[in-house]
Amino acid sequence: MGPALRRKAGLVLRRAAARLHDPHAEQLAELRSELRAELERTREDLRSEIVRQGDRLLDRVVEFEIRSRRDIVYAGDQDAALESNVFARESLIGAQHFGSPKETLEYALSLAPTGGMALEFGVASGNTLRTITAAREATEVYGFDSFDGLPEAWLNGMPAGAFARDDLPDVPGAELVVGLFSDSLPGFLEKHPGPVDFLHVDGDLYSSAKTVLDNVGPRLRVGSIVHFDEFFNFPGWKRHEYRAWTEHVAKTGVEFAYEAYTYNDNQVTVRITGGPGLMD
Repeated sequence: MGPALRRKAGLVLRRAAARLHDPHAEQLAELRSELRAELERTREDLRSEIVRQGDRLLDRVVEFEIRSRRDIVYAGDQDAALESNVFARESLIGAQHFGSPKETLEYALSLAPTGGMALEFGVASGNTLRTITAAREATEVYGFDSFDGLPEAWLNGMPAGAFARDDLPDVPGAELVVGLFSDSLPGFLEKHPGPVDFLHVDGDLYSSAKTVLDNVGPRLRVGSIVHFDEFFNFPGWKRHEYRAWTEHVAKTGVEFAYEAYTYNDNQVTVRITGGPGLMD
């Protein structure tokens, strides 16, 4: 085959090959174009998201800066946390600490003896009372609440009437005692002469906690657990359940040990270890 013929044959072969490859080349070109367009859209979306998140972060930084300088609610929380930290380092050494109120409550329940009553003061929605009934099978469990809300103002933003309910919560396994603690508790104790093994103080206020401890204190026995739901770590904590407990200890001479607390909330658990005036 001569050079001219070879050139012609090669040209024919290249044209034939090009016809075979052209459809694939077109598809590849389309895919490349689509990918480039998608990448560009993704870049734009990422740019917009970065700008949005940056603006959001800046807003948070400015908000925090203002709070740290001028927000008195934030300052109150910080002061309360610092005071509670001092209290924990001085008084809660050896006590178990937990990251949620439910964990602390469950641990407190695991420490309580059996055979006596479990009383909760401050039922509200019934969530903690359900936890108590689940742990105290075949035990008398009672929940006390007026369901009219706080009888007096407690914290900023929590006036008298806060936590009021129009209906009673459903708590299988527990009996609800409706009314103010000062009204319902004396008559209840006359009808129920047994010891109290688990006492949950969740009335928030000093007056409520004092009423409970004055009346139920003589029903506690060695090993009984007293679990406070708002003991410390909030502005004004030394004026409420903490105050009621420390006054009760000073007045009665009851001996106790701190057993648990929630390190980022308000709960503290104590166990009765001795003292005068307790049940056998």
